[in-house]
Amino acid sequence: MCKTKYIKPKLCASMAEGSVLRRDLLKIGGGFIVGLAAGYGLASLTAPRQVEVVKPSGASETITTATSRTQAAPAKKQKMKIAVVAFQTGAASVFGVPAVNMAKMLVEKINASGGINGAQVELVVKDEAGGADQMVSLYRQLVQQEGVDAYVGLISSADCLAVAPVAEELGSTLTVFFDCATKRLVDDRMMKKVTFRTASTTFMDNLAVVRYLLSTKPDFKRVVGINQDYAYGRDNWQDFTTLLKKLKPDVEIAGELWTPLYTTDYSAQISKILDLKPDVVYTSFWGPDLANFVQQAYTRGVFKNSVGVFTRGESMLQDLKDYMPEGQIVQGPHYFEYPDPAINTLNREVVEEYKRRYGSYPNYPAYHMANAILGVKYAIETASAVYGVDWPDLSQVVKVFERIAYPAPGDYIIMTPTHNAARGMVVGVTASVGGYGFKLLRPFRYFSPMETTPPPGVTSAQFVEQIKA
Repeated sequence: MCKTKYIKPKLCASMAEGSVLRRDLLKIGGGFIVGLAAGYGLASLTAPRQVEVVKPSGASETITTATSRTQAAPAKKQKMKIAVVAFQTGAASVFGVPAVNMAKMLVEKINASGGINGAQVELVVKDEAGGADQMVSLYRQLVQQEGVDAYVGLISSADCLAVAPVAEELGSTLTVFFDCATKRLVDDRMMKKVTFRTASTTFMDNLAVVRYLLSTKPDFKRVVGINQDYAYGRDNWQDFTTLLKKLKPDVEIAGELWTPLYTTDYSAQISKILDLKPDVVYTSFWGPDLANFVQQAYTRGVFKNSVGVFTRGESMLQDLKDYMPEGQIVQGPHYFEYPDPAINTLNREVVEEYKRRYGSYPNYPAYHMANAILGVKYAIETASAVYGVDWPDLSQVVKVFERIAYPAPGDYIIMTPTHNAARGMVVGVTASVGGYGFKLLRPFRYFSPMETTPPPGVTSAQFVEQIKA
């Protein structure tokens, strides 16, 4: 159990405990546990490490990534190219810039410690701007013309949905989606061969939000939603209301409001919210839309009688500064205070180094990028050790990536046969803390992967039916 002054002890389960990892890995059909002690820091990311091979029977064996190679396989690489695709311009650069910053920082550290399986990493950074068709063309260019060894992207769900079928059709390059949240990738089984996602879905995000809301403010009755009128906003609202009705059947959905992307004036919507007098105002707004809405709603007193619930709102806490009022519920797939930097050396060193370089604390998109970059690293190195080869082929990497659990700065990441991570996440309440120019989450709760992730083969809709009110 996690026991810090910032987390409710009875509600927090640590995924860093080997016994928990083994239990959960057995539930998804076995796996490969990459070990990392809590005291290890950035320097340990590339050191030889033990890998516990866990079998469905419960039996296991331990090897290290320094094991000698014996089988015939591709020659050991001296250099590998990883494409990183994320928004560097436009409104969504609030996600993309921190993510690319993290990629550059980690790759520099990885290269200084020997690279990935001995190969120095060259990052090929591209802007995600341009839309889904452009991202498909860019993927083909990176894979077929530039010959990247691995591809890490994307932020937009529409971009992921367009690129995934192409990556699967070509089947030639390890492809890791680091952030996009659409549940269709899992529910429609779009990731089967070479594509993976090391992040959560809108369903997983909202299940954590609903559980937290019900555990901290169980007496609310009326809810109003205000969301962006496109797929991401509608998916979040559908997931939130579906789960809320399942777990609190007497809830009243008093209104749902939709706004175009990049709206600047929310006066009409705020007036409607004030008229409806909800107990809870839910939104999945992000970037400038979230900033504009919160500032205008705060000025007009929306949060005096209603609590705001912000799915993935963690990404804007530092930008909103004092405009984010106290007492609001904010979810972040990651949060820089978890795992507790006081006892988790890896997270502490990542937070300190990131802040020193970039002048801010890493937000959840930065952690998402760390999950993906390290996933590529550990899948390749573990496959090399497990199969006893100098450099594993793609099929070997895929077999390992399907069931690997590995350390990252913000959590222990557990991959599943659906090619999606079983992910934990943080939800908390905003509070003012001296020494910071923005609201922190105090207290917050960490939800373990087993609390938020549908089992492999179970769709989000099917999982809703299994949840008990």
